[in-house]
Amino acid sequence: MSGLFITLEGGHGCGKSTIMKMLKERLEGMGLQVVISVDQGGTVIGRELRRINLEKGEGIAILTEALLVAAARHQNVVEIIKPALLEGKVVIAERYNDAFFAFQGSARGLPLDLLEKISAAVVDGIEPHLTILLDVDVVVALARIAFQEKHRIERESMAFHKKVRRGYLEQAKKYPERIKVFDANFSPEKVFANVWSDVSKILKGESLC
Repeated sequence: MSGLFITLEGGHGCGKSTIMKMLKERLEGMGLQVVISVDQGGTVIGRELRRINLEKGEGIAILTEALLVAAARHQNVVEIIKPALLEGKVVIAERYNDAFFAFQGSARGLPLDLLEKISAAVVDGIEPHLTILLDVDVVVALARIAFQEKHRIERESMAFHKKVRRGYLEQAKKYPERIKVFDANFSPEKVFANVWSDVSKILKGESLC
């Protein structure tokens, strides 16, 4: 595929939406066509699955949660991500399959071999060129969303969110050539400046290693 696929990952409150908006504006300012993909919420089907999972999901089984997430994510791949990449556009996805291993694996405890099989089916062979992992102290991150109406996952315990963070960092160690970790404890402007340094290298065809 001729397009560029960038994913933004991290726990709740890490600043994904803010950095995604800044990245989109910078890329469009360069004359590039940018498509945004919001995990679970990017399609009509995905939004309904998300509603079931996050708003009506009290008491939901762990595997059921994982399968709902997988179904919504796959619909995003089919409807939004794959067509845009085939057209040579830049796709920025707010979460992708690394989230699977952080939330459903590290935090929920589902077997990694099971998640790997589901993950392979979900992505349809489409892997990110670059994954931006925004890492922030969990206490700081949750304070950022303290005054928002929280959905089911955001209301999970501090221990849960710490496991999510650990799961993401384990993914980064496993795929260091693709996943780049950025300290998101700073201002959005400083975080974005660091992120842009790596994105610009990708655009120039330079190695990030």
